Formats: sequence, structure tokens, C-alpha cells
Amino acid sequence: MRTTVLHGCDLADGTGDPVRPAVDVVVEGDTIREIVPTRPAGEYSRVDEVVDAAGLLALPGLINNHTHGTAYGPLFPSGHEALPAAQVRANLDRHLAEGTTTVLCVDGFVTADAVARTNDDHPVTVRLASCNTPACLHAAATADGGGLTDESRAFTAARAVEAGAVALGEIGAGHTLGGGGASYLYIPAEIARRTGVTITPRQADALKVAVLGRHIAATAFDRDAVEQALASAGLTGKLSVEEIRELVSAIILPAFDIALDGLREAGEHAARAGVPVLVHNAAASMTQVAAVARTGVPLIAGHSNHSSFELREALRHAERLKELGATVDVATLDTFGARRLTSGPDLLFAMFEAGLVDTISTDYAGGFHDPILLAIAHAVEAGVVTLPAAIAMATGNVADAIPGVAPRRGRAAPGMIADLVLTDPADLPRVRTVIISGRTVVREGECVAA
Repeated sequence: MRTTVLHGCDLADGTGDPVRPAVDVVVEGDTIREIVPTRPAGEYSRVDEVVDAAGLLALPGLINNHTHGTAYGPLFPSGHEALPAAQVRANLDRHLAEGTTTVLCVDGFVTADAVARTNDDHPVTVRLASCNTPACLHAAATADGGGLTDESRAFTAARAVEAGAVALGEIGAGHTLGGGGASYLYIPAEIARRTGVTITPRQADALKVAVLGRHIAATAFDRDAVEQALASAGLTGKLSVEEIRELVSAIILPAFDIALDGLREAGEHAARAGVPVLVHNAAASMTQVAAVARTGVPLIAGHSNHSSFELREALRHAERLKELGATVDVATLDTFGARRLTSGPDLLFAMFEAGLVDTISTDYAGGFHDPILLAIAHAVEAGVVTLPAAIAMATGNVADAIPGVAPRRGRAAPGMIADLVLTDPADLPRVRTVIISGRTVVREGECVAA
């Protein structure tokens, strides 16, 4: 049985406890055998590999509870056309290089067979969530459904749980509830088809809000705001106010109420199945999300820092959800990088500072998500969260919130599966080594077993 020692590292063990300085993590096979104060390297002469980890930070492999495009099959809970297999593997490579060892794919209509094939092709552990309840399937088919097959339609949420799905989700995604998916995918695509003009996600979002408001309602239509948004997007004279009102409404409204009802329905299905439900938490869905939380079903409120929220609104809503026993998740989105929809970290930092965050994920952000460790580094530097607490939000807390997602993972302790990451504490996103089930899959920042 192969033995590896991470020698002389500091350790953030995923519990939220203070970092332990200068320890040796001894891995035997796929399991952490012991964690001890560092010994002279010569005492490990009989082990297979001693990794010089002096000055580095060890932590459990990150568990990302909100990913898209990480399994073969329909993309998003709108049943969009599947990504090419090579792109799925590239997405997983990216998560792996960022220190993530387990992902929960919340595309929603992926089958167990497809997840199994994905796991055969890549070292990251991919877990399945399903949104295939009647209302969610109806909403997907109404909004898009271009990637739905007979097999994916037939693979219901109940069948998915029987086959190992660990949660229902993402329920009421942005692609069916007028969220980010509408702004970076559907609205720009339709405008380009009609006019030949390419607009940015932010310009599409401004048009959407001008027509339907942040909470998505036909009564929120603001003619002056629409005219301004058309001008800003370079569409004056190409689309009239009434034409853009019709375009945006036709994309968002047909599936919207169906998707809202899907939140209630999925909560009932999750309660019967005995699994958590992960929901799209945004300004447009917040009332229904709170209603599901009041039923007592284990609920993960995804991306509770969604860009549609106003800051105080988001904080009050998150406080209420926590009072109801829900898990409040925040997502990195594209907050520090592309910023195609997010405007900066103010809301993310405010939620950390208020003590409202339970878990951290990435979401998809149109393929432009920021690494979890990057967001943690910025938040720690800003003084709004401690490093051990933030690491726990991306590891042990996730394992607790979704019991089936990463059994015996999420914390570095004897007897736990050896999913481990070595990174530079002065440059946290600079991941050096990743170990999954005792096997080194990233060495010196390069994937060696993907």
C-alpha cells in the first residue's frame, strides 16, 4: 500500500479551527493515517514519497456544491444543448487546478450513466443533483429544452435519487427564472439573430431589468429605462421599445411561473426522498425560496449574493433563511475577474462580515467563474472572514450540508479519505499539489492525471 507524507506543512483542516503549524500528514493508500508535529524527514525513509511542504498550506480538497458543465448531458436546468465532452473535461481540469476535488453537477437533467462516464474520464469526483420533477421539466422544455433526450426526460428525480443523486437541484435556475442565464445567453442570442448586433451580458441585463424589473413582473415595465438601455446597447433604431419589450418578455415570462411552482414541487419531492434541495436564490425567487425553507426540508439557498439583489435586501433575506434552518451559500461568480454581470465584491463581503455564509461555491457565470480560493484570499485580506472559517465553508460545511456529496471527505483528520491540497498561503489561488483518494493528480500546478 502506497504511503505519502506531506512534510512540514501548515494545516487548515476544514473544521474552522485555527491553522496548525508545521505538521506532517501521513497518507496510506486512500486514507489519512495520521497528522503529527513534523518529524525529521529521515524518519520517513521507508515511505514511497515525501513531499516537501514546508511553508505551504495544506487543506482538504474543496467541495464545490454548485457547478454547471461538469458532467456529460444537457447543460443547465433549462435542458440546454450539451457541451462537447472535451469541454466538460476542460471544465473539470479547471476546477481541479483550482483545488476542487469534488463537484456537485446541478445541471439537473444529467443521468446516472452520464455521471458514471464522466467519473471514468476524470479524477475529480462528480456527484449528481436532479431537477427532473414535472414542473421543472415543463419549465425547461418551455424555456429551451434543446438538449433534452428521451433518456434524460425519463430519468426522473425519484429515479435519480435511487441511482445515487445526493440532492435535488438546481431548482428554478437563472435560465428559467430570468436570472443570469437569460442575460448572458438567451437575450443576447435573440438580439443578435434579429439585428446582427452583439451586446454584452450587462447590456442584456439592463434591458431585462428595464422591461421586467429585478423581481420579474410585467408591471415593472419602465419605458424611459428601456429607451436608455437600448441606447446604451447601440440598439436605438434597430429595435423599438415595444419590440424589445416583446422580445424580453417572450424569453422570460413563459417559463417563469412554471419554474416558481417548481420550487414548491421540488421541496416536496426532496422531503419524500430524504435529500436536500438546492435552489436558485435571487430577487425574483426569494419569496418562494423562503416558503420552501419554512417547510423544514433541508435547503441550500444557492448564490445568495446574486447580482439581482440589493445589498440590504439580500442580508435581510439571508438572515431569515438562516432562522428557518436553511444553508446560505454564496458563489464566487465572476466577481473578481470578468465581472460580466457582477459589479464587485461588496455584497459578498457584506455577507461574510455579517456571519451569514455557510458554504462557498462557484456557479458557472457563463463559463467565467472565479476560483473559490481567489474569493477566499480577497475576503480574508479584506478582514471580513478568517482563513480557517472560509476554508471550512468550502470543505467541511459543504459535506455537512449535503451528507451524500463527499462521504469521509471535507476535513483533514485520521481515517478520512485523502483528498488534499497544497497551496501557497501568500498566494492562495496558486495551487501546487492536489491529491484525490491518496493519488497525486496535480503536481507543481500541472494536472498529471486528468
